[in-house]
Amino acid sequence: SSPPPSFWLKRDGPDFPWRAGGGGGARTVRARRVPMATFAQTLTGIVRDARKKEGERKHQAQKWLTHESKLLDEGVDAFKRRCMRAAEEERCEASVSFEVLTRDISRFPTRVVTDSTHLVDDWGDGAAAWWYYAHRGTMTAWTPGTPVMFAELLESMMPKFLEKVNELGFNKCLRIAGTWKVVASWQPPGGKGGDGGGGAEPAPKRSRND
Repeated sequence: SSPPPSFWLKRDGPDFPWRAGGGGGARTVRARRVPMATFAQTLTGIVRDARKKEGERKHQAQKWLTHESKLLDEGVDAFKRRCMRAAEEERCEASVSFEVLTRDISRFPTRVVTDSTHLVDDWGDGAAAWWYYAHRGTMTAWTPGTPVMFAELLESMMPKFLEKVNELGFNKCLRIAGTWKVVASWQPPGGKGGDGGGGAEPAPKRSRND
């Protein structure tokens, strides 16, 4: 038969038996004890939850890396346009600021000046948490509202930007220390390895014995 209503139950001893009240002979049924988790099992659960959270953070970090790559591709295209403009002006070198180039990148994070400090204002199609986990690690949780300096954002992207523009085959492509400027140079017409426009070698001089 089913156990009696709770108001018939009476505690009796450490096993909390319940005793059926009412007329007639009462019968005692001992409740089944539910085993409690050990401390070690609790720790295992904590580790499991921590790993799950870190996995979610790594996923967000990967989303930033994918988003960042698209932004940098646009930045490289803008850089190439600057170099083409320089070549049309018969120059064989271009000096371009990465910070200036970001203004030509659609949906690039914007900035706002707060107490004379440039901070990221709008993350565009990305998210602050994505950037945080990609560049500061996934062990610590991102705190929403934490300010991020715009310079730190640019600095985190600069090395990858240089890698991409160095794949374009320039003679020289480097960053000017202490600035956001990238200088690239290419071969002038007729130079070594150039296209040969007017660069033919002179005929060797005839020797006196010829």
